[in-house]
This record gives sequence, structure tokens and C-alpha cells, in this order.
Amino acid sequence: MGKLLWSPTEEQKSRSEINKFKQYIEQRYQLSFASYHDLWAWSTAHVADFWQDIAAYFNIKFHSDFTSVLALPANRDDFFGAKWFSGATVNYSEHVFRCETDARPALIFQSEQQPLREISWKELKVMVLRLQIYLQNQGVRKGDRVAGVLINGVEAIALFLATNSIGAVWSCCSPDFGEASIQDRFEQIEPKVLFANADYYYNGRLFDKEDSIRKLAGQLPSLTASIFIDDKTWQMIMHSDVSQHELKFTAVAFEDPIWILYSSGTTGKPKAITHGAGGMLLEHMKALGLHQNVQQGERFMWYSTTGWMMWNYALSALLMGNTLCIYDGATNYPDKLSLWRFAKETAVDHFGAGAAYLISCQDQDLKTLNYTPKTIGSTGSPLPPAVFEWIQQQFPQAQIISLSGGTDVCSAFLSGCTLLDVYAGEIQCRTLGAKIAAFNAEGIDVYDEVGELVILEPMPCMPIYFWNDYSNEKYYDSYFDKYPGVWSHGDWIKITPNDGIIMYGRSDATLNRGGVRIGTAEIYNVLNATDEVQDSLVICVDHENGSSDMLLFVQVKNGVLDDELKDKIKRSLRREYSPRHVPDEIFEVSAIPYTWSGKKLELPIKKIFSGIAVDKAVSKDVMRNPEAVDGFEIISKTWRTL
Repeated sequence: MGKLLWSPTEEQKSRSEINKFKQYIEQRYQLSFASYHDLWAWSTAHVADFWQDIAAYFNIKFHSDFTSVLALPANRDDFFGAKWFSGATVNYSEHVFRCETDARPALIFQSEQQPLREISWKELKVMVLRLQIYLQNQGVRKGDRVAGVLINGVEAIALFLATNSIGAVWSCCSPDFGEASIQDRFEQIEPKVLFANADYYYNGRLFDKEDSIRKLAGQLPSLTASIFIDDKTWQMIMHSDVSQHELKFTAVAFEDPIWILYSSGTTGKPKAITHGAGGMLLEHMKALGLHQNVQQGERFMWYSTTGWMMWNYALSALLMGNTLCIYDGATNYPDKLSLWRFAKETAVDHFGAGAAYLISCQDQDLKTLNYTPKTIGSTGSPLPPAVFEWIQQQFPQAQIISLSGGTDVCSAFLSGCTLLDVYAGEIQCRTLGAKIAAFNAEGIDVYDEVGELVILEPMPCMPIYFWNDYSNEKYYDSYFDKYPGVWSHGDWIKITPNDGIIMYGRSDATLNRGGVRIGTAEIYNVLNATDEVQDSLVICVDHENGSSDMLLFVQVKNGVLDDELKDKIKRSLRREYSPRHVPDEIFEVSAIPYTWSGKKLELPIKKIFSGIAVDKAVSKDVMRNPEAVDGFEIISKTWRTL
């Protein structure tokens, strides 16, 4: 068990949204739950009742009612193909605008080059109406796709809401994606209209995308229009007279698509993961409202680009009557405090960012900001116990909410709970309605030992399908092929004695040492606490004779990786964990390769060291720093000849 860092007061428990929901269920069913775990157990044993209660508790507006909550396939032993809320129709944007008020802004935006500005609900609504009319005049109808290559700004929010309001399907990439990477995504979904930023600033530099976007548009024959933000067409839209019009919402079926996200595409064409409108509405209200304790009138921020599912997740703060605070730009420009200053100035209650960013901030003294957030959120990769402790020292009153879920569900099914304590290195709970277990290699449910994260009951946030995967073959292979009748998510976890969860990294990047499986997060925990180390990556390369080599790659802060530092790393790994955690070889690299969403490229590097050509092992277009792979390729060629 990790170190106890935070405990909720009785008042915090009483006022929390999850406590109010608990009381709602107790009264509705004449039950009494002694603990959060009991409530979770009930929610996962009665999934249809639970999700119907979520819809009722959050007052979901159905334009037509449902005939059944959950219909499972009759001819299967698993829940692949489960159907939710048959007959129901909803609109996501409509639920956003029912929170419209003059009491607070809808959005607060700032970027590296643009000063802070507030966007009222009235301003946002008029902007969405103008875009809605334009899209309809372009012939965009229910089910059509509208695509964006956009920064995380006001325009992206308005475009999604307008697209959704008419029942069309949204899909967006960040402008820092490579041209081929964007084309690989959008050519699958055949968008009708494309919106893009002609340029953007990052880390103080201006990046021109106009020629690249024009070339992209030429490769998408489905397009009827391509618009740059602030070009003549955009200005015409933004100045159009809408005084005789009002914003209208097209209701779509509960399982009609709302947006299309994409897998990382590190080793092939990205899968076009398609989510349902109703599933996202219910899941995000549950995830933000109950598990992050996001309550009406508060301010929510999660640093993200439009190409990461956390953009979609953060957007849902608008559903909860929050002001959504948006910062666009580099986290370390002009310094590492930029994001924190923005959060302080805008009085953000719920601050969220990737774990990698939080790890990088440990050399800062944030207490001098006098910033008092309600929660600090982290996701993207496991947050080390030492960083948990550092954050708590900086913000003693804040609840640390570490999340895990992903693009597959566009949410977090491991998250926070204001009824529970926070322990260093542990996610607080499995979320309500998420029947998650840890399976060993034999498919047996295990506790207090590392196993593979599986989901044993359906959830409405699971993808409705992969776009163009007509036989659902890719979908089935992605989640249901490993354990019969069970969703396998691809993460290593341990469910602790106090029912928390420790993340150990991706199961496909697992380190196998003499038959003992080790999560990469354990290695990184030690390296992150090593002063001389800037970053690291570890893989295990398997050989035909059954043996394997654990290879550790280290980016040092200053100087070089000498024998003294290597010995220090090995001693630390042996002391903190076991001799099995000590790598066979340690190499120095100039940088660690990451995807745009902040994930280390463990599996592609493993493939390179297994002899697979770089262009077959990884698509550099999905990388934040593609040049980082070059050093690994050089080392691999030398290493494989030894």
C-alpha cells in the first residue's frame, strides 16, 4: 500500500456528487451501501439498472424513449455487439446549451500569442448557430463527417457543437500531426467539409500549414468545402446575419456516431474508433460528475491538443455547467509555470495534464503561486508514487485524481472518488458501471498481484464500431480475441488490498524476466527519481532460444552515461524492486521517442531491436519527435551484431 496522502473531510464527502448519487440509489431501491466498493459492486451487478439511473439522475433529455436499456446478443457467449437504449434519441449539444447562463462565461481561452479572453454563452451560441447554418447550406446532414485540423481553441469547440447539433459526425487532428498521418485518418472517413488553421504557434515559433492543408484537401475527393480559420469564407460565416434564426438540435439514435477518434497508428494505419452519441453523453456525465466531482459553476481545464481524446473528455465539462478553460501552446514556453499561471489567473478548480508534464515540473516551486485547486488530474501514463507525493506537497488541500482509460472508450474507467483516501501511486477506484478485473495468464481473476486489465460487462462508452470495419473483424481482434467473452484492454494492473489500482504499463510492452512479468512503470519509477536522468525507455527483446535481454535507454540531464551512473541505476532498481528489474544493458540516447499524445514508443523500439525495419516498425508521422528514433536504430544495428 502506498503512502496515505489525502483523506476527504466529512463535509467533502457529504457535498460530493458521488455521495448524492449514492443516496439517490439507496432511496430508489431501499438499499444501504456501507462503502464505495459496495456501491461499485451493485453498479456492476445491475448494469442495465445502473445506466438507466445515470440517465435519470443527470436528467438526460430523450426525444424518443427507449424500449430496452441493454440488449445482449442472443447467439454469443460474450457481450460483443451489445445494444444500449434501443429506440432512444438524443443530442449532445442540446445538453451543453441547457447550461447556458449569463452568470459565468462558457469558455476562457489563452495561447502563447493571444491574451486571455472570455467567451460568453451568448457569444458561443451565436457562433455555433452561424456555423450550423453554413454547414446545412453546404449540404451537411445527419451522419455526414466534418473534419478539422485545428488548435485547441474556441473555433474547434464551436465547430464540434455545430456539427453535432445537426447530427453530423466530428473528427479532428491537431495541426502538429504530419501530413501523411492526417491523410491516413481522414481518407478513411470521407469528410464532407474540412476546417483548418493555416498556421499555429508552438514554443514561440510560427508553423505554416497552409500548403500542407491545401495538399491534404486535394487528396480528399469527398470534400465539398475546405475553410481556413479567419479566411474570407470564415469571416463571411462569422459576420452572417442570424437574427431571424435560432439554434436547433437534431436528435439522433443513442448509438448513432458522435465522433471518430483514432488509434496511435504507430505500426500501421490508425483504426478509426467510432463512439455513440448517447454512450458518450452518459459516460462523460458519470466520469466528470461523479468521479471527478465536477459540479455546476466550477472551472475545468485539461491541457490537451485536439488530437488526444482528453480534448473530447474535457469538452464535457460544459455538460456539467462548468466554464471550460483552454490553453493552447507549449507547456514550457516561456517557462514551465505558464500552464500553472493560467490556471491560477482563471481560478481553475479542476486542473488536468499528462503525467509526463507533471513529472517534468518537479523542479518547480508551485507553492509560491498561492493556487488552490479542488482537484489535480493526471493521465496518459502511470504517475509515479514520488510525483504523487510532490503534487500533494505543492497542493495540500487538492485531491489527486489519476485517470486511466483511453481512446478506446474516450473516458476513464479507473478514476477518483471523493469518498475515498488517496494513496501515492494508486488510482483511487474502478468507476461505477465498469466491471474491471485483473486476469493472470490463465484467465483467472487475481488480487494484489499484477494481471491484465479486463472488463467483464458491457459499457455504453465502448466503440459502436471501427469505421469501415464492416465485419467487425478488427474490433473483435482488438478487444475480444485474448479471453473468451471478455474485453481485454492491454494494460497491466494490480488491484490493491484497499481496492485501489496500480498501473504497470501496456501489456504488449511487458518485460518478461525468467517467466516473471514486470511492468515498465516500475522501471520508470526508479529512473524518474534518479537526479541525473532526464528520461528513459525500457524494452525486453525475446530470442529464438527462449532467452531475452532487457535493454534500458537513458537520456541524461548533463554529462554522459558513465559506469558510475550505470551502477547507481542498477543498485537502485535492485534495492527498490528486485534483481529481475536490473537491465542487461544500459544505453545512452539523446531523446526518448513519444507519440503526440505523450506515450513512449516501447513496442516500436522493441520491434526495431528484434530486427524489423524502422519504416515497418513505426510511422514517424504520429511521433512528436521522429528524429529520436535515429539513435535507437544506430544502437540496434550495433547491438544485433554482437
